[in-house]
Amino acid sequence: MSLKEQEIYEDKVMQWIDDNFVLNEIEIEDYPFFLHGKLVRDKQGETMVVFWCVIYGRVDYRFQDA
Repeated sequence: MSLKEQEIYEDKVMQWIDDNFVLNEIEIEDYPFFLHGKLVRDKQGETMVVFWCVIYGRVDYRFQDA
């Protein structure tokens, strides 16, 4: 995967987060276990991972286990 592709996927993940959250109400951390993964934590401490899915060619996410 080229550096340009990596930047595009990183931007798509961040854009998805921006489109779906109020940024000043969450914390975002890198989550390297997923491709371009970001750990998103809200003020109640609930977390989800947002990442680029190479299988489906789109941003995907997973919620924490309860």
